[in-house]
Amino acid sequence: MKVEIENLDTRQLAYNETYAWTSTLLKSLRNSMDLFKFDEIVPTPFSRRYEPGAKHSVIVLGDKTLPDIRENGDHDSSSNSKVEVAGEQYYYMSVSHVVEKQMATEYLPKVYCLAPCLRLLMEGEELSAKHIYSFFQFEIEWRTERMEDVFDLGEKILYEAGNKILSLIDNNDNLTLTPLAKRNTESLVKGSYPRITFEEALERVGRSKDSEGDLTSEEDALLSNQFDTPFWIYNYPAGVRDSIYHESPKGVFQTYDLMLPFGYGELTTGGIRPTSGEEIINQSKTLGNSYHPEYAQWKDKSQVQTAGFGIGLERLLKFISGAESILDFIQYHDAGPNTTITRPIQK
Repeated sequence: MKVEIENLDTRQLAYNETYAWTSTLLKSLRNSMDLFKFDEIVPTPFSRRYEPGAKHSVIVLGDKTLPDIRENGDHDSSSNSKVEVAGEQYYYMSVSHVVEKQMATEYLPKVYCLAPCLRLLMEGEELSAKHIYSFFQFEIEWRTERMEDVFDLGEKILYEAGNKILSLIDNNDNLTLTPLAKRNTESLVKGSYPRITFEEALERVGRSKDSEGDLTSEEDALLSNQFDTPFWIYNYPAGVRDSIYHESPKGVFQTYDLMLPFGYGELTTGGIRPTSGEEIINQSKTLGNSYHPEYAQWKDKSQVQTAGFGIGLERLLKFISGAESILDFIQYHDAGPNTTITRPIQK
């Protein structure tokens, strides 16, 4: 371990640090999963199921050969598309693995996986230092009906991971523990994580509790700067989320975010899953009429009730390392769409 830099500035990482921090975090999270008796499952990055509310990309398979790929200029077309692909089959690419991990709990009560995900970037997100196209979610799911169980166990998972990270850092010469990295990582092990409702979150950022929509990125940072440990936001009203969760008798959805302190903002999103196929179908239609009936059928058949969340791996890496940007965790061997994102010039 190297200890350098005497302030709380972020910094750009070298590739050897990128690999070292990634390995350290994965070891630490898997250590937590072992402590709490979770079984690791294999992720399925491609699926015929359409995840309700998700902005999927697709993979196209050719017929015993590569699909026909035509870039702009290779064909005469009245469309504005830059690439056209023709093949034999297509599948949706995973955005969150939320349905698949639920289905696994029919056979294993507590599961997790490191799931590769691909998400379309919205306007301006490429400049946020928090968003990339392809990323990894440390997806966790288990049988429970109570948000309190999630809060308690989620906190223990990060607490144990934080302690493991601090112990591993001491023995790795490729890791530089800056004051910022030390402050951030130690915040994971400070103790109890506060819990506030979404209504309370709105009040803390100066918005009316009756206002519509989720927190903006600016409000997200403003809120998380009010805390020095991770904290939970829960009980979201209708119209805020783009996925489906159980609606409580009080008319709020049993969904939550685990937020990082010091302005870093959202780390995980999750919730209590719908309790019936009917609830799945009704919410899916509200999100845009796109759903795969197999999820609803499975829920009614299995009667398995679960909750969970997905930890954004690169976001947690940025936090514990004190890195300048999530772009610092694009691996050297990655030749995918993340390499098209330009790092903003620091002022």
